[in-house]
Amino acid sequence: MRDPIPGPKWIPVFLETLVETRIVSDAMTATGKTPGTIYAQRNRNLAFATAWRDALDGKLTAKAARDAQKNLIEVPANGGWKDAFLSALADSSNITKAAQEANIPVSTVYRERSKNPAFAQSWQAALFEGYTNLEMEVLGHLRDPDPGRPMDITNALRLLAAHRDSFAREHAQRQNVTAAEVRASIERKVEKLRQQVAKRKAKEAHDGQ
Repeated sequence: MRDPIPGPKWIPVFLETLVETRIVSDAMTATGKTPGTIYAQRNRNLAFATAWRDALDGKLTAKAARDAQKNLIEVPANGGWKDAFLSALADSSNITKAAQEANIPVSTVYRERSKNPAFAQSWQAALFEGYTNLEMEVLGHLRDPDPGRPMDITNALRLLAAHRDSFAREHAQRQNVTAAEVRASIERKVEKLRQQVAKRKAKEAHDGQ
């Protein structure tokens, strides 16, 4: 069963018609809404955009289209998704996952970042927060592992390395130092963490003999 699609009540009508005709203009006409309204909804509603694509590809049934909404939850216009996206980005450091959490297409997120300096700055701040949190989690896990909260250290270190440059730029601006200095510091930290992981694995292997 497809998850409910948040948004206005014309969405099931649009999707059902699109499933039957595979013609976008016919589906728009059936809703009584303007193309601008419908495209705007697609641009800020990931679930709707995905169902639209599935309908055109023959992956959505008419029944699924009719049952698309169980609860009518309007998707915020005018950037109302940003707080949810930024919060999820700080938690995961994963842009695609954060967009999914906020139910916003990734293309819309990048487009907003390119034209909105304030949002771009908040994006960097969220990545900075996420990087700092992950670094602390890795250190905490190495010092006092919690069996109830397993951590994939290898992927965590890979993520820290992947976001090194963006973290370095943000940290440099906050501390009034060069990004190169911060980057070098990060490389030393990550390498130190790798060495700690290697020592711990070696010890565990020795103790297990």
